[in-house]
Formats: sequence, C-alpha cells, structure tokens
Amino acid sequence: GAITQQVRHSISSCSLLRSFVEAGKKVMDLFRARGWTSIIADMLVDTVLLMIALGVGVLTGIVGVIVGSVVEQDNSTLVAAFFVGMAIGFFLCSTLFSLISSAVNATVVLYAEAPSEFQENHPQLSNQMRDAWRKAYPTEFRY
Repeated sequence: GAITQQVRHSISSCSLLRSFVEAGKKVMDLFRARGWTSIIADMLVDTVLLMIALGVGVLTGIVGVIVGSVVEQDNSTLVAAFFVGMAIGFFLCSTLFSLISSAVNATVVLYAEAPSEFQENHPQLSNQMRDAWRKAYPTEFRY
C-alpha cells in the first residue's frame, strides 16, 4: 500500500547520499508540502505492472502445457507444467518490472524536489509531464 510506496520513494531519494530514515522523512515532508500524499498512495503503475506480470505468467504456463503435450505427458504433469511455467514467467517478469517501478518512483521524487530544474533543462518534457499530471490529479497537482 502507501507504506510500500513510501519505502520505495525513500530508497529512490537515498541515492542523494542521505540516510534511509532521513530520506524517508524528507520525501514524505516534501510530498505533504506539495499536497501529493494521494498521488503516492495511488499505485497505478505497480498495479498495471502486476497485471502484465500475471498475464505473462499465464502465457508461459500455457507454453509449458503445450510443451508437455508435445512430449505426450499425462494430465497431472501438464498441470504441474502450467504452474511451473507460470511461476517462472511471473517471477522473471516481476524482477524486470521492479526496475521500471523504481525508475517511476525516482522520477516522481526528483520531479517533486526540482520541478524548475526539469523545466529549465527539458521544457518540452516538463510541460508534457505537468499537463499529464494535471489531468490525472487536478486537485492535488498545483504546478
């Protein structure tokens, strides 16, 4: 939930050479000051990545069943092949997606800390990001 998101945002902020606890407090204070506590509680990216990982798991489970049928295994072996394939696909995909989730969390923290620097260095990207956030969070996002 929101605590997991806070931990992830704290880890993202640790790259700025702060202690974990100090980073967590500063990030939470920053999000409170910006009015973004509901934004970090919204785990849309993590939910989407989880759904995709489950889909990949099911597909790899089906591949396991197909391979099992080709080598003419019995039904109990096919069920095991499905679950083994599903577990392998899900865990490999989840590992990859944890990198994407961390990158999103780091982006949110860095944008909260320094929106003007982002605007100065990448004005087009900054404008696109600000417009998208205003659409998604019209009351919380006040830039």
